[in-house]
Amino acid sequence: MSDKQAQFLEEWASGTGLEFDDDAAKEAYVYKANLLKDAIQLEKAPDRVPIFPIITWAPVDLSNSSCKEAMYDADVLGQTFVDYAREYVVDFIGSPVICNHGPTLDTLQLHQYKWAGGGLGDNSAYQYIEKEYMTADEYDHLIQDPTDFMFRIYFGRIASALKPLTNVGTVYGIQEITMSNGLLISLGAPDVQEAYQALLKAGKQHFDWFNKLLPYLNKINSSGHPFGTGGAAKVPFDYLSDCLRGTTQFMMDMYRYPEKVMEACERLVPHMVKMGAADAIKNKNPMVFVPLHKGADGFMSDKQFREFYWPNLKALLNGLIAEGCVPVCFVEGSYNTRLEYLKEAPKGCVFYFDNTDMKKARQALEGIACIGGGFPISKILTGTPELVADATKALLDDVAGDGGYILGIGCAMDEAKEDTLKSFIKAGKEFGKY
Repeated sequence: MSDKQAQFLEEWASGTGLEFDDDAAKEAYVYKANLLKDAIQLEKAPDRVPIFPIITWAPVDLSNSSCKEAMYDADVLGQTFVDYAREYVVDFIGSPVICNHGPTLDTLQLHQYKWAGGGLGDNSAYQYIEKEYMTADEYDHLIQDPTDFMFRIYFGRIASALKPLTNVGTVYGIQEITMSNGLLISLGAPDVQEAYQALLKAGKQHFDWFNKLLPYLNKINSSGHPFGTGGAAKVPFDYLSDCLRGTTQFMMDMYRYPEKVMEACERLVPHMVKMGAADAIKNKNPMVFVPLHKGADGFMSDKQFREFYWPNLKALLNGLIAEGCVPVCFVEGSYNTRLEYLKEAPKGCVFYFDNTDMKKARQALEGIACIGGGFPISKILTGTPELVADATKALLDDVAGDGGYILGIGCAMDEAKEDTLKSFIKAGKEFGKY
């Protein structure tokens, strides 16, 4: 672990800059945050393993509110997360901002997703609409100028209100008075003006929404509950296949244009690092959430993983650590055949597993990286409290070891059951002691 990373972790774990309700709340915060800090640093905590089930919509699901109410009313959303933190007493909590704001999405006329109140029922989590938002012949544009491509091309393809931005001239037009006409004229077109007005309106809506949520975020912290993440980033391979080309097209690109795929992935690494680190630094929380979507066993061959996925994942990890951040990789699917690669990861990473054999993960990454997760969501949703308690104890017996493990559930929870989730947390505190 680098000195910069260790310092950032220490500052976060100490609660520096936070205001607490009282001394007891500060003590609770520092205790929990240091559980995670010790696990990340592969040290044996003085008490027990940290408990961090990753959540998305679960606090809303466990409340009397609907997803639609939460997306269209910041007070409803914020209160469900405050109630969850108080009622379930986990060590770390996710931020309600992950649920997003319905009116902002309405203003943008976003068609990349459906959500409660935006094409889905009132109690539905949002759903991604995967399409080919970038054509194969646009790789060069993306590689040469990712920001220009995203702003002038991509935005208009995922949000109808921003479609006129494709007619805006490039920013390089503003360099000399004699060369500025094209850009300025394009900015004055009525449809372009409307697109910018929609973007400004959406920005104001989101700004106001966040500031309405802020007292709830502060309440969670001030009452002694640390947030588990400070920022997020994506592996360039996943970003390209999820958001730009679409899975089917991108899989064919690996055969048709392998050099372009690798060049684009490499080109996007610094942007992903900057995105994740900027939010982590702003939020004074070193944890950067990195979902690994397409690297799982069986999704591609070992050769393809080695050539296309691992190099830019490793570069992303190194880049985040160089900024003092802690990459928290959510390892979706199974990585049983990929563990040998993860052994090459830089010190200071967390690998939070979904369906990977946790005994194998512990054995492969012992002394190398902190591991977490591994508890099946199916047991939370369909099991009994007794079954959950027994399964939690069995998992801890297998992988808690002498530190470097975070007890968690192998998915981001959209749903949960009160009795089984509480049983999971209680068992973690009882059986996760060193």
